[in-house]
Amino acid sequence: MESWNSAYDLFFNVLSDGRSQQQFRHTLRNTRDIFDSLFDNGRKGWSDGQKRGSELSERDRAVHEQWIRNSDEDLFRKVREFLVEQGRHRNPDWTRDELIIVLDYHLNHRNFDPRPQSEEIGELARRIARVSAALGLIDRGLRLRTPDAVAMKLRNFSSFDPQYTDNGRKGLTNGNMLEIELWEEFSGRPDEVTRVANGILQLIGASEREILALDNLDFEAPEGRIMTQVHISRERNSTLVKKKKAAALRQHGGLACEVCGFDFLQTYGERGREFIECHHTLPVSLLGEHGKTNLKDLALVCSNCHRMIHARRPWWSIDDAKAAVNGANGSRTQS
Repeated sequence: MESWNSAYDLFFNVLSDGRSQQQFRHTLRNTRDIFDSLFDNGRKGWSDGQKRGSELSERDRAVHEQWIRNSDEDLFRKVREFLVEQGRHRNPDWTRDELIIVLDYHLNHRNFDPRPQSEEIGELARRIARVSAALGLIDRGLRLRTPDAVAMKLRNFSSFDPQYTDNGRKGLTNGNMLEIELWEEFSGRPDEVTRVANGILQLIGASEREILALDNLDFEAPEGRIMTQVHISRERNSTLVKKKKAAALRQHGGLACEVCGFDFLQTYGERGREFIECHHTLPVSLLGEHGKTNLKDLALVCSNCHRMIHARRPWWSIDDAKAAVNGANGSRTQS
């Protein structure tokens, strides 16, 4: 078995697609065993000694017929060429946005057995391809995540789901940390996951310029990069920012942070006149449904408070940030 594991590991870097080493070995072992009944190799064949030769799919039979005619030397050469070529074009890791689409599907089809050849998985793969393209991972019209990879991700989520595992089923264990994180964040809120997934797909069609305008974001909302990019793009909309500042100046006569009260003009003089940042207060998950940004959706905040709001998931609301500032100030006063 160790020699087989070494052989599987040759393919790990280019084909693992986010799976752990143990999970990847298990996948290839199952694939290998499908063909065992066609050979006199001493192994029992696919699961529990079943003979699968008569049950091979047309695709499996075509693969067998194509490669059985090759010599060992030809096979080794093809493997080397494949590894080199795939190494040049290794798929990027799955993103939060893509996995949210998968998780939403799982939570709405918890007893579904994901078969890569099914129309349902094909349609899901096409939806994920739209997300991949919007994130700039692939060119439009291409597919990064194959139906097999999509089905594998569904089985990963199944392994976390008591509704799936309580009847003895296991799914695929050892999902990666991002899958675990998303399951812990969203599995108890299936309606919210659906809203987020639908919002991501809506924003792709309505806000592509906003999605692609920002690169190298150093923070990300729980709802993923696409919603984060649209959120930040709307915070930086120069027309809206000017209107928000003008409204605050008319109402208050100055621009003070709505969280901590900091006023750039009072602290820095003329250099700080009309300097302040805008924060989009609308929950990120509502961006797709809400459409245009209104002035009431924006809050004026200093750079420090804005950074703290976005510092980690889940993002703070304005009230959360105010409570933190007031709590810290109260602690200093008491000491």
